[in-house]
Amino acid sequence: MRTRLSLMTAALLLASVATATAQDPPTKPLPPSTPSTGIFDVGFRGTTVDGDAARYERYRDLRDGASTLFSTSKHTEKYRLNLFASNIGYHDQRYVVGYQNAKATFNFMWDSIPTNFSYLTKTPWTNTGNGVLTLPDVAQQSVQSKLAVGVPCGPGAAPAACGNPTQATLAKANRSIYVDLAKPFDMQMRRDAASTDFSYAISKSVGLNLGFTSTKKSGTQPWAASFAFNNADEVALPLDQRTNDMNAGLEWANNKSMLRVNYEGSFFTNNIQSLTWDNPLFLTDYNNGLLPPNGPYDPSGYSNGNGPARGQMALAPSNQFNAIGITGLYKLPSHTTVNGIVRFIDMSQNESLLPWSTNASITNSTVMAAFPGLRALPRNTAEASVKGTNALINLNSRPNNILAFQVRYRYNRHDNQTPHFGAEEYVRFDSVPEETGGETEQFDVTQDTLDATTTVTVKSLAMRIGYGYDTFNRTGRSFSNMTDRRFKVSVDTLRTQRLTIRAGYDYTDRTGAGFSESAIEEGGAQPGIRFYDEADSANHRSSVIFILSPVDVINVSATVGTSRIKYDGEGHEFGLLNTSSNDYTLGIDYMPSDWVSAGVTYGWTDYSAFQKSRNANPSCTLNVPPCLPGTYDSWTDPNRDWTLTNDEVVKNAMAYLDITKLGKDGELKVSWDFSNSDNGYIHGGPRIVALTNNQILTPGDTAPCSAGVSSCFIPLPNVTNSWNRFTMDYKVYLVERVGLGVAYWYEKFDVSDFNTIDTNGPVGFAAATGVPRIDWLGGLMTGYGSRPYKGQTFFARVLYRF
Repeated sequence: MRTRLSLMTAALLLASVATATAQDPPTKPLPPSTPSTGIFDVGFRGTTVDGDAARYERYRDLRDGASTLFSTSKHTEKYRLNLFASNIGYHDQRYVVGYQNAKATFNFMWDSIPTNFSYLTKTPWTNTGNGVLTLPDVAQQSVQSKLAVGVPCGPGAAPAACGNPTQATLAKANRSIYVDLAKPFDMQMRRDAASTDFSYAISKSVGLNLGFTSTKKSGTQPWAASFAFNNADEVALPLDQRTNDMNAGLEWANNKSMLRVNYEGSFFTNNIQSLTWDNPLFLTDYNNGLLPPNGPYDPSGYSNGNGPARGQMALAPSNQFNAIGITGLYKLPSHTTVNGIVRFIDMSQNESLLPWSTNASITNSTVMAAFPGLRALPRNTAEASVKGTNALINLNSRPNNILAFQVRYRYNRHDNQTPHFGAEEYVRFDSVPEETGGETEQFDVTQDTLDATTTVTVKSLAMRIGYGYDTFNRTGRSFSNMTDRRFKVSVDTLRTQRLTIRAGYDYTDRTGAGFSESAIEEGGAQPGIRFYDEADSANHRSSVIFILSPVDVINVSATVGTSRIKYDGEGHEFGLLNTSSNDYTLGIDYMPSDWVSAGVTYGWTDYSAFQKSRNANPSCTLNVPPCLPGTYDSWTDPNRDWTLTNDEVVKNAMAYLDITKLGKDGELKVSWDFSNSDNGYIHGGPRIVALTNNQILTPGDTAPCSAGVSSCFIPLPNVTNSWNRFTMDYKVYLVERVGLGVAYWYEKFDVSDFNTIDTNGPVGFAAATGVPRIDWLGGLMTGYGSRPYKGQTFFARVLYRF
């Protein structure tokens, strides 16, 4: 386990390795010899956790056992050698080797990073290999025959609605048959990476660089695997992936210029190309015995769940990336440099495509006669290809002590050359054949970015004024062209003896062109909706930083930052309309001596976002025949509008005490971190009023709630959490080389999240404690969620330095 000491040692070592890697070809003489230095830190650690142990560990391995850290370095006139190892044998182990001499540099690192999702998870699906998840046939048949509940339905529903007309007791309990069949497992993902790089000075001005990294991912992760709106399931997706990255470069440099040619390649292999999983509601594909267009499938199967016995979806395809780059730099007179890079990129993948459907009620000859486009795929493999071009040029100049200029231009071209794929006829949700599809598009992007900044420095004052222009043209979006115009200004009082002030303001105006309303309506959305990443907007950001040193041993810092974004533009009615944030931080550091430092920081941030939507059915104008006189059309009814304001307040605090010389030969480091978040959801608008009061606001509409129900609106409760972390690390050397160390970690996480439901809680919302309920209303889950914990880890170590 890494203590604060081991983290600092690792950081220093890696910084040393990174510095050596980033240097020019190592032709300069190495520094004079220094004695070998090293530390061997070994001991025992023990961990206790109350609650969600996986969240306490998250990206680390805190099992009881040995605590290990080894670090050594040797510097001579001929070479430098660094060795580092920590957490040997654990899921978060790391090993680093660094070597440098006058001509060559070599670095190697191997480390693991676990992602511990949950140790409380269960699943009724069995992984039979190659991405196939199965359920017990007997259970599926019982559910299909309506002798048992497969996926629970809403509270108070009739037994038949729950798929159980004969067992009233089971229907009343509304629990799934798969609960008792679910098997516990630890949902964990692990990333193992090995990397190496090598540089060699061929001559005083020519250097060679080589690098290779291989990364493997294994384990499982949560994955949505739904069949319809009332059958939204979650499974444990098996992972078996590897990415190999390599680079090679040849560089020439002298005192005035530099030229580098390099190659980059990335090759991703996914050994599980698709996921196939059993339907918890059906053992066999649904068949109503009718002829198209009314069967043998259910024309409403994509919404009511009457569909296939198995689902299937494609996963990330194996693919490759290749790029050739040329980088250059030249020094001009008057303290001016120009540098740039151009890269030519090729990305491709040609994996096999999945069939239109696994549903035998659709793949039979009768349906194929009615939907001939489903007889075969237009092609059997993806044939996906993208060509790219990136170019960047920078000009930096400081002709005198008063003026400085920086101009940057970037060009990016993403040219998708994948052949079009005809999908006019397709299968929706693997349940219903449709003729409402179309041909795939080639999503292309061309982006031009220009940024210019001028700095004027007068005595202790520096002012920066900048302008940026960013335009990007792309296909397949509602706006084909977007342009950002950015203006920024900042003022710095250069560090004086007691006070530093830095203030800045940034304004970005985004406007779109080439709007296509059909691109939105084809997806079934309101024509007034806009997507926040391309909507017209005005973005205001400002910040002020104060650093005050009233005396030499005290620093006081304060920051204030604000952000305001308003999304608007012609016809913009729905979607995200505005966001804002305010950030305040105050910190004090006290350093009475070279070996004692302490500090405390407090921060407050509030976020707010406002969005508007409409709860409506597709317009009756699309019907055949279209809207009849007097027909109510909810699509255009403003009384169907509703709003959501998302407000969040986050508070952070931190305190530390470092004593590097405690007594004769001791060291103490103590730190405390705290964060608290309160995230609220405030609903409004006429539709919320109608749902709350079961009220008809527009003539022709129907009551929003069922008969006998006075209100059918349940607001989302606040999501709140607080996190505390305390660490202490003390070490003392009993003799010159041998010492003892003890450390203690404490973390406590409290959370209230409506998305986490327990077996001991009421149906609907419940406190995030106890045993997870996996058979939620409308789906079968794994039990993964946001849960509280209290964890403690103790370390007792023996230290040996050499």
